[in-house]
Amino acid sequence: MDMTSKKKFVSRDIFNKVQSHLKQKLLAAPLHDDTSIAGWFMGTKGENREIVKKLLSTVVERTLDGRKELFPEDPGYITENVKKSEPYLQAIQDVERKSDGLLDILTEYSVPFSSLRYQGHMTWDITLPSIIGYISGMLQNQNNVTPQASPATTLLEIIAANDISQMAGFKVRPLDDENEYEEPRSWSHITCDGTVANIESVWAARELKYMPLGIKYSLEDGQEYASIRDRLTLPNGQPFYQASAWQLLNMKQDDALMLPAKMAELLKDQNTDEAEVWKTLGDAYSLNAKGMSFFQQKYLAAENIKAPAIIVPSTKHYSWVKSASLLGMGGGQKGLTEQQLIDINVIGEDAVLNVYVDAEGRVKTDLLQSVLNTCKQHKKPILMNVAVVGSTEEGAVDPVEKLLAIREDFRRQSEPFEYSVHTDAAWGGYFLACIRKPFDMGDKPQTGIPGGLFDNSLSWFRSSVFESMSQIHQCDSVTIDPHKMGYIPYPAGSLTYRNEKIINLLSFSAPYISSETDDGGINTRNIGESGIEGSKPGAAATAVYLSHQTIRPDQRGYGHIINQSMLNSKLFYLYLATLDLAFPDDLFDLALLTPLTKEQDSQRKAIAEVLWNRQVTKLDLLNHREVTSFLRNISGDQNIVDYVFVDKNDRSPERTLTLNNDLFERLSVLPGHKVSPDQVFVSMTTFNRDDYGDDFMNALADRLYENGEKVDAIPCIRSVILDPWAIYTHEYDQMGMFNFFTDIFLPKLRKEVNQLCTPK
Repeated sequence: MDMTSKKKFVSRDIFNKVQSHLKQKLLAAPLHDDTSIAGWFMGTKGENREIVKKLLSTVVERTLDGRKELFPEDPGYITENVKKSEPYLQAIQDVERKSDGLLDILTEYSVPFSSLRYQGHMTWDITLPSIIGYISGMLQNQNNVTPQASPATTLLEIIAANDISQMAGFKVRPLDDENEYEEPRSWSHITCDGTVANIESVWAARELKYMPLGIKYSLEDGQEYASIRDRLTLPNGQPFYQASAWQLLNMKQDDALMLPAKMAELLKDQNTDEAEVWKTLGDAYSLNAKGMSFFQQKYLAAENIKAPAIIVPSTKHYSWVKSASLLGMGGGQKGLTEQQLIDINVIGEDAVLNVYVDAEGRVKTDLLQSVLNTCKQHKKPILMNVAVVGSTEEGAVDPVEKLLAIREDFRRQSEPFEYSVHTDAAWGGYFLACIRKPFDMGDKPQTGIPGGLFDNSLSWFRSSVFESMSQIHQCDSVTIDPHKMGYIPYPAGSLTYRNEKIINLLSFSAPYISSETDDGGINTRNIGESGIEGSKPGAAATAVYLSHQTIRPDQRGYGHIINQSMLNSKLFYLYLATLDLAFPDDLFDLALLTPLTKEQDSQRKAIAEVLWNRQVTKLDLLNHREVTSFLRNISGDQNIVDYVFVDKNDRSPERTLTLNNDLFERLSVLPGHKVSPDQVFVSMTTFNRDDYGDDFMNALADRLYENGEKVDAIPCIRSVILDPWAIYTHEYDQMGMFNFFTDIFLPKLRKEVNQLCTPK
């Protein structure tokens, strides 16, 4: 076990109980049709009402029975006489009456996320086991800030977080394993959301970047570790204290994280262990302790080292700018030309460098390479390069493997240039389940599996998307949100670090909590000490834990659900792409953000004849060679479909903006208003040239307008399709064969747009 961290123990009894629970394997791999998924949700119409009531009743009864059975000799306060008293009866009446009032408000005015009509924001229904898990943990009021407050849910959080880590392919440390490994083990925890996870990842990368400078200071005369100054060396044998600040800022991360262990070895005659070195460095020599101005004045100014930055694609989530702002680094500039992005006189003080994207919303790697070259040449440290896997507006997947290859090229140069690579997969991380080979919760890391951990044969991903996603575990950290594509209740984000030692840079806490009786316990490093959050609900951990145990985050479980949502989104895309052929008299045209290729476009008529035939079932579609070829190869990396409506009578940018804005208002429900009987839901975004750059904007604008290169903003309707059922064709009692897209959603969409395009 990494002994550099503070130990927090839970008893071996709890661990054994959990291990026994984990051995309750799935009864059988689910059948690959929608009926298996039907058992994992409450149902869009509440069809699983009876089992939901039974499970929730069991949660309440078991929780209250536990209270009754604990300390049986202790008296209770709420006696029969108390229950007969007027104040008690009044209090109960108030609870009942006001609870009913709250339920009225929520039922009448909440957005119906679980409906098949909902294609709005990045949320849908939540899994049945996650509901049971959340309520079970919530009723216990566990606080995962320390095992003393949450001995059970802290352990469950570590298991659940490790499960997310293993879904992505990282190597985890088994809870009861204290062996040292040649390769780093990962460390994961549940956060409240992806924003906090992203902020924490930047904080960690910044602390790691400047850690070697703090160690250099600790070796000076009069400082804590002056006695080993002449013996501590870099991996190449160079005396550490002789290294320049620029050299130390570009140490390979794993080498930097091994320094405290090397220092402890040199100090062993003083009975100093690695944990003490980490603590001393953190308390007295880290950036957290000394502040940026100290290092700037002592080391950086003399070498003309510029302000640090993170590099993000221009499809970034706003949390990246927030991260830099909260850490006092400043922000970045909008609207720079590509030439300005590689001009150090323009970007020298920027903390967020926005690299533009291609026509499909993926980062331009040639531009990224140029920006990195500029930063290296002019000594501008890069803390982190972010790959987005599932951009929030487009669902695009950046080429992770190419970003890693670029970093590796910089590492191999005679003067290395080092930085973290982080994957922001807050949205797209659970799509890994579509390609992850089966594994069981609590398993030790899998090795030697033929073909590796990932397999693309069952997913709808193009090969390029598969290649990118299967390389996430090679990155230094990753953000994955269970409360998005994990269908888990809020709050539940997660952050995984490839090398567990990095959390020593983020730990603020009390000393060890251990005693002789701890010897048989399980080390569950205090999650509340490492990271941004302190108090946080154990219920989030129990929700993820139970949902993962029931619905495995591999091809059998979550992969099955998400593959179906991918199928739905791709078929919805094809319906939109053939809408003009099915309804040529409509008053509008439609442009997809990612259009069909010329070869695919030539087959549109044949595809339309199949898609819009009401007698064609889902199985017919999937057995149709042209359709299935389209499904895997059409554009769109994940399950977000973006499209723009254009009025045939007025194709101007101004009219297009008005039309799409008006449509979005019609398909939205204002706060405090009830949902109309025929409501459907979409979301809307606006693409701006200052954010996205010319390649992305011109690719779309040129298909919409003449002189598209002059258009600076394009409105876009956005359908986020999480549901796994919309395209399934069922025998419906009253309607016969029924397709939700063709029978409900698209007719409503066409009706509203045609009305808006009708001349007044």
